[in-house]
Amino acid sequence: MLFGGAGSRFSFGVFLKPVTEEFDWSRGSLAGALAIAGLATGGLRPVAGMLADRYDPKMVAATGVLIGGLALAGMSAVQELWQVYALFILMGVGFTLASPGAVAKIIGAWFTRRRALAMSLAGAGSAAGESALVPIAALAVVFIGWREGYLILAGILLVLILPLVFLLLKSRPSPGQHADGYEEGVISDAQDLSRGSANPNAGMSFKQACRTGLFWRLTIGFFI
Repeated sequence: MLFGGAGSRFSFGVFLKPVTEEFDWSRGSLAGALAIAGLATGGLRPVAGMLADRYDPKMVAATGVLIGGLALAGMSAVQELWQVYALFILMGVGFTLASPGAVAKIIGAWFTRRRALAMSLAGAGSAAGESALVPIAALAVVFIGWREGYLILAGILLVLILPLVFLLLKSRPSPGQHADGYEEGVISDAQDLSRGSANPNAGMSFKQACRTGLFWRLTIGFFI
């Protein structure tokens, strides 16, 4: 999921020249769509986190993959600059819902002992997506066309990744299952949450997090 989302988002550069040349747009006007999408992503990231807390994080993330894939498919048919801006805003919403925030919620429920390793592997998926899908998009632009390139990226999300999310991903262990690292007879908030038997919002509240320096250092770092 992170592989497809990151790879699609960061493929913008390979489309910049052919799209601007076809429509005689300035590169700055087209890059503005990416800037607005970035602002939408940053502003909505806390909302995506709250939705993952309140609802099934798998469904939140799957909805994001669907929105992102449809927006990519829509890019293959654009004729006006405003359409690009609208689709990039939708793309920002979709990839925000399928962001590491929702993924962290799922990983936290499945892993206790090796949670850091699991988080690192998930993060590596984003980097791998950038490394793999950007060259694929570039080859499509060179040999087929930029519209077809967007369709290929959309197909990867909608035909390959979205079904895998529904088939293989579970938000938390089922009754009778335990998270990795769970120890019988030793109950902690994290382990109880991982078993799926506790309040899914167990832990620090948003107001409590706002009182910590770590929260603001992370927030400012990601904002920059």
